[in-house]
Amino acid sequence: IAMLAGCSTGEAPAGGTASAGVVYQDTATGECAAGPNAGVDLDAATAFVAPFLEPAASILATEPLAEPIDTGLTAVYLNNGTPVAGLFSANLQAASEAAGIEFVNVDTGADAQSINSALNSVVEMQPDIVFDQSIDAIFFQDQLQQLKDQGAVIVYGGQLNAAEFDLVDSLGGLGSIDVNAEILAASSIVLTCGTATEFVIYSPPEFPSSPLMIERIEERIAALCDECSVRVVDISVMDPSPADKIVSDLQAHPDTEFLIALVDQFQLGLADKAALAGVENARGIGVASLPQNFQQIADGAQTAGYAADFGIFMWLQVDEALRRSQGMEVPYLDDMLTAGQTISRVITLRNVEDVLGPDGFVSVPDYQDQFRALWGVN
Repeated sequence: IAMLAGCSTGEAPAGGTASAGVVYQDTATGECAAGPNAGVDLDAATAFVAPFLEPAASILATEPLAEPIDTGLTAVYLNNGTPVAGLFSANLQAASEAAGIEFVNVDTGADAQSINSALNSVVEMQPDIVFDQSIDAIFFQDQLQQLKDQGAVIVYGGQLNAAEFDLVDSLGGLGSIDVNAEILAASSIVLTCGTATEFVIYSPPEFPSSPLMIERIEERIAALCDECSVRVVDISVMDPSPADKIVSDLQAHPDTEFLIALVDQFQLGLADKAALAGVENARGIGVASLPQNFQQIADGAQTAGYAADFGIFMWLQVDEALRRSQGMEVPYLDDMLTAGQTISRVITLRNVEDVLGPDGFVSVPDYQDQFRALWGVN
């Protein structure tokens, strides 16, 4: 991994030492001029991060479907109206249409009443597959049981409580949270050459996963570093200028040496605002990086990002649904680490050129063709 160390000029040198004596990795070579501190397991952190810097080896699915796809299948997506849900819907629809099954997008809204009404209509449809990456099952427990009784395959991705409702922990669920937390913790140690001790997490309180992510990150940093401490600061995803909040926080806590943004949009424009304020410790990694974050990394204005390929993520959700509808095992759900290495990538100056094109981060360039081959469709 390479580190982009910000400075008061607004530019980020390839590496260097902060005023407090922290050593940051050289962004071009991934080398450290010094470190680690005693009690820091830099080797373990480096070994964990290394596969996340490289292209994925496969699409995870390797076995063809047991049977031809029943083109009479109907799949419903529960869409709560957020921008990311819209992105999920578009990719799920593309994958479903490629498989030859009917796809229905259902607008659920985000409040309990609208969710209840929408799920009543879903039950009436009697779908074969229900995709849910947005709505906590606690809001539609009665309808969930009805859908189960109808024999629907419920693909419950991006949620933390699958076990509570006797659902499969799908990609983006609890197992994925553990992997993501570990990669953020390990990256923070590696990017600071094992010399930093003061970390901060900027967390969106609106995300149900945030408390668990924070807990897991704190645990992993503690396991890798005896003397490290982690602060937590809430910043709303609706905040009009999260970068200003970060700069103010870093001014108030000048000993902070590395930041973890649980939403990478928090880092947009951060380098310039930090430079104007004379803040030199605005170095960090962010989750769900956007094309603008990639450009900042390429320009030397951001340390690192953690990107997800939502395209292959959603095609895997369709693949899971098809396999379960045919009574097949879904082996990649038992290996969330490899799944994480396939869907996600740590982005730094060393590999940012791979994601600067119009398509952004694409984990496996021909993943759609590979899925079609396994599904037996043209």
